[in-house]
Amino acid sequence: MFDLIDCSAFETSATVATLNDFFFPVVLFAAIFWFLCEIFLDVSFETQSKMIDKQFASDGNSTYKDDTQKAGDDLILESLPANTAATIEEHNTKAKSFDVDTEYQNLKALGARKLRNFCRDREIKGYASAYNKRGLDGLVDFLSAKQISAHQIEQQFKHVETLARGH
Repeated sequence: MFDLIDCSAFETSATVATLNDFFFPVVLFAAIFWFLCEIFLDVSFETQSKMIDKQFASDGNSTYKDDTQKAGDDLILESLPANTAATIEEHNTKAKSFDVDTEYQNLKALGARKLRNFCRDREIKGYASAYNKRGLDGLVDFLSAKQISAHQIEQQFKHVETLARGH
C-alpha cells in the first residue's frame, strides 16, 4: 500500500562510494592539519617566505646582508613575547658595556676580605684554592671566570648592611 518510494533511488553508486571512501579521509586530515597549524604556528607564511628570500638572495653587497640580518633579527624579536625580547636586548647592552680590564680593577679594589666574604656567603666552591694559589689576583680571576661583577658584590654588602641596621 505504501510502496511509493523505491529504495534504488536512495542507493549510492559504486563509483560515488569509492570516491567518498578515498576523499573523506584526505579532506579530514587536511582540515585537522590546517587547524593545528593555525593553533600552534604563530608566524604567517608570507613573513617566513620574505625572510627566506632575503636570506638566500645572492647580492654580494655586505651592507645588504647586514640590513637583511637586522631585518631578520627584528622579525624574530617581534615574534617573541615582550619580556623575552626585553631580556635579549638587556643582555646585548650588558655584553657591549662590559669591559674586562675595568671590571678586573674594580674587583681588585674591593679587597681580598670582601671578595672572600662574598664567596663564603654565596657558598661558591673553589674560591679558597684560587686565593691560596695566587692570592688576590687568583681570586679576582676566579670571580671573573664565574662572571661575577664588582657591582654584584657591592649590592650584596649594601643589602647586608641594610639588614644589620634594621634589626
